[in-house]
Amino acid sequence: MAKASKRNRGHTRGPRKAPEPTGARLPIRISVDREALTALDKRALAVQVGIGVVAGWLASWLVGGSGLLQYVITGLAGSLVGGFLLERFGIDLGIRNETASRIATATIGAVVVVLVARLVG
Repeated sequence: MAKASKRNRGHTRGPRKAPEPTGARLPIRISVDREALTALDKRALAVQVGIGVVAGWLASWLVGGSGLLQYVITGLAGSLVGGFLLERFGIDLGIRNETASRIATATIGAVVVVLVARLVG
């Protein structure tokens, strides 16, 4: 049983009110869904990393750069950026092969990522 404050000794309170915001943020709580992690398709993840490597290598060949880690990072970021840009502008590459289409989309995005990184840095 909760202690009553000195002012309200012996009086019962009604429903508790939510505390007023003080401007301080509460810590972020992160939870991991273990079932989702076990259901994650490891082959799909490996394919996406492979596409990232290929797209990063192609982008570095087009605009310069080197390093396997850089290939993977620019390729994976490029697949997100390329997919967003092509969908946003309604561009269809017309490539029937799904893997080739994903590589081309990721390469376009990786080139954009590399060029933007050079402009910023």
